[in-house]
Parts: sequence; structure tokens; C-alpha cells
Amino acid sequence: MAHHFIRTNLEVRSPMEARTTMERIARAAADFNVHALSGSRLIEGRSLAVGLIGEPIASLETMVWVHARTKLGLLGITHAGLADETDPTDSSPLCGLLGIVPLTAAGNQAVLTDHFDAVSPDPNHICTLEDEPIGIFGWGIAVSRHEAARLLVNLGLFISQHIVPHADWYARAVTDDGARLLMGRMNLGPLEGTKIGTLYMPSYQKAEALSNQTRGVA
Repeated sequence: MAHHFIRTNLEVRSPMEARTTMERIARAAADFNVHALSGSRLIEGRSLAVGLIGEPIASLETMVWVHARTKLGLLGITHAGLADETDPTDSSPLCGLLGIVPLTAAGNQAVLTDHFDAVSPDPNHICTLEDEPIGIFGWGIAVSRHEAARLLVNLGLFISQHIVPHADWYARAVTDDGARLLMGRMNLGPLEGTKIGTLYMPSYQKAEALSNQTRGVA
């Protein structure tokens, strides 16, 4: 099935003008008022994640090096951002989190064979700024506002369709609410052969090819 998303009231500022895929993902996220977290914001984001979904999740140290390596990692939206309001003092609290970890070929293979450690990933499994991701691992999605869930799902689908249409997506739900969100709103399903509950969404290109093939058969 092809992925579908509902665009927010923000217009894309041409993320494709960025030089690397990582930069294009970051620009696309910014168009949704969602930004990769670092410094004190990352501390706040991890605390919010623990409060909403509990442990175990990646340590702060792990989140720091993943962000340094990819300029992505844990992305967040604030109450002000959700309302499309200015926040000149950067003091509005976070209300939604989306983890985006770009995978190398080795990382993608590790996910497929249940050897990817989402809590403490192998650096060889994570892209650098210059790499082209083979897959995307969704570190998690956690929200304290229903509207934030809708926006972050839309962002994930937008990135899948427009920024990395060749990349498969993976995730592991740690709560029932997370599973319902990932499987119900983002169309992830169980990864074939997994024994640890990995969920999978085929790349937009694969989904489109399958949809076209199905229409051709019909």
C-alpha cells in the first residue's frame, strides 16, 4: 500500500536544495517546526521520553554521539512549535519526540537479522553526515499532546515519501500505545523472521511498485 500523509499548514522550503540527505531530512523536519535536540534540550527530551514510555531507552551519552554523527537522532517539537508560534527565548517545553536514526548497509542488515541494538547501537551501523541511508530506524515516538502525534506521523511519512523514498523504515514499540500509533497510523507491520518484535514499513518506492503491480493485475 502506498503511504499517504496530510500536509501541515507549513510549506516546504525546498529541503532538496541541501547538500546531503541528512541535511535534507533536518530541513524537512524544520518545516514542521521539529528540530534535532542537543544540549539541555536533549536532556529535556530524554526525560520526557522516560516519563512517557519508560526505560530502557538509549542513554544520554548515546543520544549525544548519535546526534554528533548524524545531526539527527532525537527530534522534538515544543508547545510553541505545535501552535506555530515564535519562541525567542527557546523556553517552550517539549510536547513531542521522534527518533530518526539513519542506517548504513551494515546497520540495515543488523536490523533484518535481529542484531541491531537500539539502546546502544554500534557506530558502524549508523550513518555519518556524508552517508546515504539504506534504512531508517525509528528510535521512538512519544507525545504528551494528541496534535503532536499527528504532526510527527505526518513528518515521518513526508520524509519517507519525499526525502528518502528508497529507504525502508523500522521500529520497535515499547508500549501498546506506541504499537497502535506505528501500526495504525504509519502502516508498519511485523518484520518477517523477527523474534524481537521489530516492525517494518517498506520504502515508498517499494510500496509504489507493489501498488502499481497490484493495479496492473487487477
